[in-house]
Amino acid sequence: MENKDSAELTWQEYEGLTKYIYEMLGSKYGIKVKGYGKDCKVTGKSTVKHQVDVLTEQLGQDKPILCAIECKFLKSKVTKDTVMKLHSIMTDCDIASGIIVSKMGFTRNTLTYAEHLDIKLVEHREFDDDNNQDAKDVTLANIFIHSNILIKRPVIVSIDLGSVQITEEREIMAMHIQNYAMIHTPEGLTIPFNKYLREFCEQLHKNKIFLKTTNVNYQPVHGKLVRMHDSQQYEIEKISFSGFLCEIDASSKRSFQLVDQVWMIMKEIFEKTSYKLTKSGIIFIEEEK
Repeated sequence: MENKDSAELTWQEYEGLTKYIYEMLGSKYGIKVKGYGKDCKVTGKSTVKHQVDVLTEQLGQDKPILCAIECKFLKSKVTKDTVMKLHSIMTDCDIASGIIVSKMGFTRNTLTYAEHLDIKLVEHREFDDDNNQDAKDVTLANIFIHSNILIKRPVIVSIDLGSVQITEEREIMAMHIQNYAMIHTPEGLTIPFNKYLREFCEQLHKNKIFLKTTNVNYQPVHGKLVRMHDSQQYEIEKISFSGFLCEIDASSKRSFQLVDQVWMIMKEIFEKTSYKLTKSGIIFIEEEK
């Protein structure tokens, strides 16, 4: 269903919206739209063909029960002449019930005459921002997400190279990055330093001992540690790590609201029932108090 601004709405689209609403509302009661628009015509006992804006059908015990819906996209209130015309078509075509839908409402005589003939009257209008009795925003759903997450993470407290000890957290974290720091040996080998960091972290995970400091010394590798981003060099006399395994509770609770906006209002005059059509095509039913 295409959503248009009120200034662009045409009588054809107004008619289509009316058909859509009654189609949605009637589906759970076995009511189907049999036809609508200029090509929707019924032949009466008089053999005359009558055009009906929307025609619905519900299966009865003996025969289908028809309902004729007349749409009036006018700039003024509907008069009783429309009621008379619809009632005449209903009588000629053996249509059980009738509904007149109006954008601008109905005159007082129309209300009285339609109630006398048991024809339903419905105001179907675009939402008015200045109408304080209707809330423009409607909540479609409240979504609650609860996640229970425990993260096991190794924490390296210090890196000891003999000639220097690295304890700054940001520098230690940077050492995990591939090619951030490289070991250059006298033999001409180049070894990524994060290789040793990964081994130490894997060892902490295997030990499964939380919050207890572990020290691991690796076989000395002679050479220089070079930081690639600034060419800073450290002599390597040994490689020793100090760290522990910790458990972080990363659980969270979040809530979201799915909100839509009211586009059209439909109010049944005699039944005291209102419908709200949102911009995404969802229909809300509200019983009036």
